[in-house]
Formats: sequence, C-alpha cells, structure tokens
Amino acid sequence: MLLAGQVILGVYGILLILGGVMGQVKSGSTVSLAAGGLCGLASLVALWVSLSDPAQGFLIGAMLALLLTGVFLSRFFRTRKLMPAGVALLLSVIVGVLLVLVRQKLGVSM
Repeated sequence: MLLAGQVILGVYGILLILGGVMGQVKSGSTVSLAAGGLCGLASLVALWVSLSDPAQGFLIGAMLALLLTGVFLSRFFRTRKLMPAGVALLLSVIVGVLLVLVRQKLGVSM
C-alpha cells in the first residue's frame, strides 16, 4: 500500500504540472501554468516527505487533493465544461480518497 500511495502522489503531481502546461499552450494562461506547476510541485514534495514519513506525506497529498477538489468544483459549476475542470475535479476526488485510504491502512487516522 505504501508504494501505491507514493505512485499516486507522483502521477498526480506530474498530471497537475502537465495540466498547467496544457492551459498555457491552449489558452495562453500564465496563471494555469503557475498554479499547475506549484500544485504539482506540492504533490511531488508530499511524495518526497512520504519517503521518510509516509503518514505525513499522504496527509499533505490528501489535503492538497481536497483543496483542489474545491477549486475544480467551483470552476466546473461556473463553466459547466467537462474538460478541463470536470476531469481535474474527478481526478482530485479520486486521489484524495485513495490517499486517505492508504493512510488508514498504515494505521493512522485523519
């Protein structure tokens, strides 16, 4: 389970960075590039922390996913577009739930 949580954090971080780059390329949004880069970096930092303290790293990742769930939920309701807000919302919910489950399997409650 530990490795699965770390893989989830790494993939999530890379997808967030790629999403920011895609926002920059498709619509010229520097804000998307910065936000995607910073959030992706935060996920990769959570991965790094999880190497020495898995419970703390997964907590950071779950909190990031929860925060981004709120952001993308707001954007989805505002735009009603599946891409990118709906997909990012779904991804953030899945990542958040999986990280909470992995953390609970480690024997640590939220």
